[in-house]
Amino acid sequence: MSRPEVNEPDQPDEPLPIDPLTKMDIDQWLEMLRRSDRSLYNTMALEVWSIAKTMDGLIPSFWNRFMTNRRISLQQFMQQKQAQRSASHSPASPEPPAPPTGEGPAGEGSMGEGPTDEA
Repeated sequence: MSRPEVNEPDQPDEPLPIDPLTKMDIDQWLEMLRRSDRSLYNTMALEVWSIAKTMDGLIPSFWNRFMTNRRISLQQFMQQKQAQRSASHSPASPEPPAPPTGEGPAGEGSMGEGPTDEA
């Protein structure tokens, strides 16, 4: 049995030729990535809106309570990060910040009992 022929390049370190039609310059790649990113962002926004609209129809004022809980959670998160940052920059920190309890701002993670007007 004869061995099949393998076409080996004369110089193995020589780069393979690239078809100029498939080669895209950096600007084209960046523009394609930007379009893809915008498309993904718009799709996610549409999905969030459709879920919120559906839930608002099933549970009145769902979106309002969700956004209130989101605002409170974000404020708590920012306070925790600020406390961690200030504790890490101080020379002697007495104790690390307490870990999160797992409960949301509305308690028990329930959307049924939203927080009162704490603005």
